[in-house]
Amino acid sequence: MKKGILKSTCVALAIISSIAIVTGCNKKLEVTYDCNANDYVKLGEYKGISITVDQDAIIKSYVDGKVQSDLDSVTTYSAVNRVSQAADQMTLAFTGTIAGETIDGFGSNSYSLILGKDTFKVPGFVDAIYGLKAGDTKVVVLTVPDPFTDEPDYAGKRIVYNITVLKVEGPVVPQITDAYVQKNFSHNTVAEYKTALQASMQDSIDKDINSKKKETALIAIQNNAEVLGYPEDVLAAKTEELNKSISFYSTMYKMTVEEYCQSRYGVTLDEYAKKAVIQSLLLQEIIEKENLSIDEYYYKGNLAQFASDNGFTDADEFVEKFGKDFIVKNMLIQKAEDVVMDNLVIN
Repeated sequence: MKKGILKSTCVALAIISSIAIVTGCNKKLEVTYDCNANDYVKLGEYKGISITVDQDAIIKSYVDGKVQSDLDSVTTYSAVNRVSQAADQMTLAFTGTIAGETIDGFGSNSYSLILGKDTFKVPGFVDAIYGLKAGDTKVVVLTVPDPFTDEPDYAGKRIVYNITVLKVEGPVVPQITDAYVQKNFSHNTVAEYKTALQASMQDSIDKDINSKKKETALIAIQNNAEVLGYPEDVLAAKTEELNKSISFYSTMYKMTVEEYCQSRYGVTLDEYAKKAVIQSLLLQEIIEKENLSIDEYYYKGNLAQFASDNGFTDADEFVEKFGKDFIVKNMLIQKAEDVVMDNLVIN
């Protein structure tokens, strides 16, 4: 049964011409790419790369996030006689009118959200309710996102919200003290509590640290390389692929694809696609330079684990969906990444 899709480092397909076949019972498997990588990139240093990864910051992020989650679970809210601000819980009644018609799907008699934490399906709504107190009313004119899966017929239309604030409640957050963790989490001290949290998440922390090392190393390899050009067909296909996959997440966050790319990656979609293509080309150059190969025994012996690593419990379904050639190419990509990772110098 499928659980996910190929990881980003595996999805990036290589693009050189071919790798030779060695005949025999346990033959090397041939894979064919769309172009010669060395026509577009000149590989620089890729072994012994020195990188800096702030592992303590990653650990702190995980622990702090879990502490906050635990706090959220015991946080209560109490009515306040002031205007709303970040972290407040607001309860609202509102109607949404489009072209003079009140649309039921855009209204509520009792809608609660927490400022700074919760989002709303129409961008700009949450920003508009800061600085209001119980009993206040406000009219807000916004635009329904396009596309808008909840109500496709209204995508891109102007909507007028008439909002009444029913309640403004401030958070009552417990202090993280030894007494607090003794009462709620059966630990003697805050330090002991945080140590236990880290231990419970160590597998995820280690994966994140390793992912950050790989990401940083691949960026360093790109910085060491010379880009001679871009294979137009491959770049166009990669751009289309990324646009399709990113639009799923951008819609969730009520953003355009370009807005999501800038927010998440700090680059445009075009720049992101170019980086992905160059990364693939450089990894292919490493495959050739290191004379890496996949034989039939390796493929069969590692297929189940490789399928599992990429979200599939059924290896046959994995092969049926992506094909043997695709999988072998990505096994080679993984081998190239391993060469880089095995020779890293970590600061």
